[in-house]
Amino acid sequence: MRLRLGKSSPILLVICSLWLCLTPAYGDPGYPSGLIRDGGFVQIHCFDEDKAPVVQQVLRDYFDVLDDSMSSKRQRLYSIYVSRSSIKYGVDPFILASVMIQRSGLSWVLEEGGYYGLMAIDWEKHRRWITEDHPRVQSRRVLCKPVINVRIGADLMSRNLKRSGMNYDVMIRNEYDDFPGAYEVIWEHYRNMARLFRERIEDDRF
Repeated sequence: MRLRLGKSSPILLVICSLWLCLTPAYGDPGYPSGLIRDGGFVQIHCFDEDKAPVVQQVLRDYFDVLDDSMSSKRQRLYSIYVSRSSIKYGVDPFILASVMIQRSGLSWVLEEGGYYGLMAIDWEKHRRWITEDHPRVQSRRVLCKPVINVRIGADLMSRNLKRSGMNYDVMIRNEYDDFPGAYEVIWEHYRNMARLFRERIEDDRF
């Protein structure tokens, strides 16, 4: 059936505009079957800058549980880097953090097997587009700076997500399951943070 635009077209345009504004700008990514509810909840709220303090608090608390020797300053900075990069590149902040935790163990000085920094980025594999799209990053030394590493990791994750048909489950299996058990570890960290985030939003603690 063909849609006919007559006198009602201005109303239709307004409705379409509202729909576009209310639809997440980053698509509707897929999650594993057991995490669809939590992932969907995160998608609704995590890109709202008003919820950034909640995202950051969940990240800080989780980092503290994982490594109580990490300074509160570093916990705060990492949470900010993840939250801001998540919004900038349209990726779930808790998946970004989960990958970071699994790959580097929160060590920003990671240099192992060609992988560098918090997000364990393969410099040789990605150097060309990184140096083109991030002209200030021309060396591994700069790449390892936490704020830059997380930002580039989020950019890479955004590209990987698009290549995976906007499906996080497929993306994790295809792009980040490169060590035994990595897939399961990433999703376990995600489950913990996503549910904590949901509880805090629903309890209206912030």
